[in-house]
Amino acid sequence: MAKKNKKKTGNGAGAISFGTVFLILAGIFGFSGLIKLLVFLGLSAAIGSVIRIMAQGLDTTTKAQREQQEREEAEAAAEAERKRQQDVLERFKSDTGNTEVDSILARGRMMIQEIRRENDLIPDTSLSDKLDTLEKMCGSVFQAVYADPSKASQIRKFMEYYLPTTLKMVRSYRMIDERNVPLQEAQDAKRRIDSALGVVNNGCRKMLQNLYKDDMLDITTDIDVLEQMLKRDGLTESDLQMAAEQARQAAELDRLMAQQRQQTQTAKPAQAQTQQAAPQYDSGVNSAINAAQQQAQQHMPQVPTLSGSYYPSYGGQAMAQAPRREEK
Repeated sequence: MAKKNKKKTGNGAGAISFGTVFLILAGIFGFSGLIKLLVFLGLSAAIGSVIRIMAQGLDTTTKAQREQQEREEAEAAAEAERKRQQDVLERFKSDTGNTEVDSILARGRMMIQEIRRENDLIPDTSLSDKLDTLEKMCGSVFQAVYADPSKASQIRKFMEYYLPTTLKMVRSYRMIDERNVPLQEAQDAKRRIDSALGVVNNGCRKMLQNLYKDDMLDITTDIDVLEQMLKRDGLTESDLQMAAEQARQAAELDRLMAQQRQQTQTAKPAQAQTQQAAPQYDSGVNSAINAAQQQAQQHMPQVPTLSGSYYPSYGGQAMAQAPRREEK
């Protein structure tokens, strides 16, 4: 846009220069012949072209720079459009047709604009954040009235006292801050204004809840009626059907668990049989040990030996050959 305006300005300056030079030459030298007229026209055109180029300015930017500049301009335009669409004033910018409600909304727009002006002049970030919140909630309040003009009576006190008093406090804060009043009373007043603005925001939030309370109640009532009608027409599951479905799912789960336990018990005897049927391999060591034990027992002298685990037992050939004491 700026480039087109610059080009238009340059063309206008060139045309004016052309006419001015031609008239000056004609006035000085007069129109005495065709050759002189052509010379005047040539000189006027040359001077006009120089003036036009000077007015437009020489474009020394590269192609990449121009493309970057165009992208930045497009992004800036898109950001401005996004902010415009999100502006709270866009939510109720047109009239409703109700004179009283339209008067309230017009005053509401003026107050929101006043909040913005004061916010721009106050450097304190804490108070600025609270003013941003106040602006958004005021926009929501006015939007609710714009959507349903019958709610205008609910914000009468808000418009007549709460919001004007809040703006008065914010102006006082800004004046004290601009004048750098060093008194302790002034600093205390600023702190109280900051705290009071938080209370005002909480009040606005509560008022929004009251404005939409009836709407939420209507929605809940409509849902309850719809559910009852669907149940009456048999288009939803009854409590008995839901209980039967839950019982069926529980029985299916029990069946699967019992089947899993049975499979586990069947697998255990099969595993035991497999272990018993497995062949016993003898590497020869056990056989040699058993043969050595049998041979040792055959050659062992028949003397008292411990054959039990706990008590000795005596017998064998030695006992038979021993002389017996004759009983008298």
